[in-house]
Order: sequence, then structure tokens, then C-alpha cells
Amino acid sequence: MRRRFAVAVFLALVAVLGSAYAERDWEYWSQEAYSVPLNNTVNYIVTTEWRFNQDMERDYLFKVETGPSFRINEYLELAPYYVYQEKQSRSGWDRSDLMYFDTTVNFRLKGLFNAKMSNRFRYQYDFDKVKTVLRNTLKLSKGFNIGKCQLTPYLSEEPFYDCKVNTITEHRTTAGISCSFTKNLSFGLGYMLNSKKGASKWSYSNVLVSNLNIKF
Repeated sequence: MRRRFAVAVFLALVAVLGSAYAERDWEYWSQEAYSVPLNNTVNYIVTTEWRFNQDMERDYLFKVETGPSFRINEYLELAPYYVYQEKQSRSGWDRSDLMYFDTTVNFRLKGLFNAKMSNRFRYQYDFDKVKTVLRNTLKLSKGFNIGKCQLTPYLSEEPFYDCKVNTITEHRTTAGISCSFTKNLSFGLGYMLNSKKGASKWSYSNVLVSNLNIKF
């Protein structure tokens, strides 16, 4: 059953890649997350991210997220973050201070290979632009062991609701796989179809996503 789940995720990834048109821009998003346990229920997390567009040749965004994550019980986690972000614009680098507040619910789907389902609701506020965005990430994953590594294929969906214009302005669909080498080190690689709503139409980009997670 574990292999069936992995094959299903792989086929979904191939299908998404197969639908990626050549005229779309290819981007690369590189994320590194560092987690330090403060006690049995609280971790302090620092995440850095670089983004490159124009077929992965031009860096256009850098951000740092930092804050504590509180595990309330086996199902619920709460995490407030401060975010510093720099983004390339026509006039130069635009700097922003943001706040994230995450509420994440985790549970198991016993009828579907005992896969893990997580739902993260994120409240995002940009202090510089006085802008509120509501985001919701629904993620399905299943881990299985190959030798000393745990492989975890996953699928996720994330719409963005802009409260200023009262509509969905961005949507991310991601498929990928992560590998846990030890309980403190994991690496993930995936493909994301990123959709953004412009003034008159939606635009799309193909995104290669990598994630490095280190726990101390």
C-alpha cells in the first residue's frame, strides 16, 4: 500500500509536469529551515528563502521567517512569525515587514493507507502595504522507509485570499517528495504550479522547490 501511494504521487507529479507549457517561466525557490527545541512543546524556528525567476537566472526575492511554534496537542500547532522580506521591483528592492500567524491541524486518514493530512490556515499581514492575506494549505503525505531513509511523497494545495480586493489572487499546487536521513535532517524536492491573478488574466509559472530542514 505504501508503494501504491508513492506511485500515485509520482504519477500526479508527472502529469503536472507534462502540462507545463514551454512558454511559462521557470523559477527556483530554495528554503532552509532551522528548528531549536525550547522544551517538549515549543520549538523556535528560523527559515530563510531565496527565489529566482527568468528561467532560474535572476534572484528576485529573499525573506526570513522567525518565531516560536507551539504544539498544543498531537493534532494542533500554533505559530506566530515575524517575516522580513526583500523583493525586486522596477525601482529596486522593495523591503517589507510582515506577520504570519499559523494554525495547523494534523490527523491520519486510516482509510487511505494511514496517510497524514495537514491543514495550515495562515493569517498574513503586511505592515508596509497595510494588506491582509488569508492562506490555507491542505497537504496529503505518506512516509515509508527505504533502508535508513524515510521517503515522504506529498501533494498540497494553497489558495491566497486578498482581503483588500476580496478575491483569490494566487494559487499554488505542489507535488514532491522529502527524504529524512536522520530525525534531525531532511531534504525535499518538488514541482509547483504557481498561478497569479493580474489585472485582466491569470499568469502561470513552473517552480522547482527545494527544502532543507535541520533540527538541533
